[in-house]
Amino acid sequence: MLTARTVLLLVVLLTLSPCSDAAPYTPAECCFDHLKGPLRLDNLVGFYSTPRECFLPAVVFETKKGAKVCANPEDNWVKRAVRMLKKKQGFHAP
Repeated sequence: MLTARTVLLLVVLLTLSPCSDAAPYTPAECCFDHLKGPLRLDNLVGFYSTPRECFLPAVVFETKKGAKVCANPEDNWVKRAVRMLKKKQGFHAP
């Protein structure tokens, strides 16, 4: 027979243990600020957009040195850089 103390300990542990299927979805990567000025286009090697669940929409540029930089997708230089990178990678920009 389990003692009241053991039962209480089990209830507390089960209550505090995280349940992966009960936890809300959290994006893996979000930006909290945008770069203030433009980057040199020849330093960029790739890009991707942050997930829609992020509070601040952003384009993340990857540089030749491996840095990741958040930029405002509405800025003209960002749109130009995305077009250039798509063209460089063989995609056709809309």
